[in-house]
Amino acid sequence: MKRIVPILTLALAVLMSACVKPESDDPITPTSDPRFSVLGDSYSAFRGTVEPESNDVYSMYDSIGVTSAEMMWWHRFSTQKGWPMERNNSFSGSLISNFSDFGSGPYYAPNSFIRRMDNLGNPDVIFVFGATNDACRDVPLGEYVYSDWTEEQLCTFRPALAYLLDNLQRLYPAARIYFLLDMDLGSGGISEEVKTAYIESMHRITSHYDVSCIDLWYIRKSRWHPNAKGHENIAEQVLQFIETEAL
Repeated sequence: MKRIVPILTLALAVLMSACVKPESDDPITPTSDPRFSVLGDSYSAFRGTVEPESNDVYSMYDSIGVTSAEMMWWHRFSTQKGWPMERNNSFSGSLISNFSDFGSGPYYAPNSFIRRMDNLGNPDVIFVFGATNDACRDVPLGEYVYSDWTEEQLCTFRPALAYLLDNLQRLYPAARIYFLLDMDLGSGGISEEVKTAYIESMHRITSHYDVSCIDLWYIRKSRWHPNAKGHENIAEQVLQFIETEAL
């Protein structure tokens, strides 16, 4: 009769040896943290940090005490959370909608959010931070439209936001999208009626697409923009929301 036990023992020894991690001077690279991209306006556009480099940045940050990229909300968040930034496609003054297509308005229709949304790299997380300029420039709200958008509809806010979120989910199907909402909409003299209508619209549309809307409160500002304390406020609230969501 054949002796089976020694053969099985040898096979087991070989199998176990294959499972032992070989010694190496090179450490194994750990699983990388999620990479995030920002699609934004002047709240996120600091010199030397935007891509494409031709994007306009907010030129007055130095005058309100934001003197380095390390003070921006997204840099603070990246440092505290440990998530690296993939791309910052922010453009100062930009609208979500193509409102300026109605006429000769100066507010960057060629650089709207919906015309830059396909240039965010390969992110795991996308932060969309905008709508302040739409509200401040009296962009018509329009109707709630969730498909078959016309060019004219995309010149109004609600259809444009729906179009943006719909296409972001198609362009980046594996990415988690967060919409950041300044509940004060920039403090730029917007009436309470307009502010309420915009906020309700953003809540309704983000809910339709199951996109998390992070309501940002009490952002410290100078010249209608987050100052150093304001960027700290934003980073803290975004971090708190995401960490609470993960519980």
